[in-house]
Amino acid sequence: MQIREATLGDLGNVGAICDASDRARWTSEMITPLSERIVLVATIQDEVVGVAKTYFHGEPDGKVPGHYLGGVVVPPNSRRRGIGSALTRARMEWIWTRSSTVYYFANEHNVAPIRMHQALGFQSVGQFPAIRDVRADDGRSELVLFQACP
Repeated sequence: MQIREATLGDLGNVGAICDASDRARWTSEMITPLSERIVLVATIQDEVVGVAKTYFHGEPDGKVPGHYLGGVVVPPNSRRRGIGSALTRARMEWIWTRSSTVYYFANEHNVAPIRMHQALGFQSVGQFPAIRDVRADDGRSELVLFQACP
């Protein structure tokens, strides 16, 4: 498996991964390179088998500013093979060249990703009804905020 930065040429493959995973398709704006974020793809024999991104929130308006792990999408036929973990480790390393803390949040009921992130060193900071204007299950669940340091 290889991890590399996504290009606009990957958009069709990323769309197919989103379709297979019943997720909204990522747009070209979502994978366009920006200095404050990275979008990565995992490939096996030149086939794109996963995609992941980061976000940077710099505003200190009572919310936790910093670098966040964004979505990871791996199609069902490629899951449980370490692709999500590899994409997450690569994003963590990229963030740690810019900041001493990586943030991630998830729905409290999303057990598999939470366990994967905990295995990579993430620790819970707290549970909240909303984080960065995102609500879990239309407000029926809470979001758990995690952080990791090198």
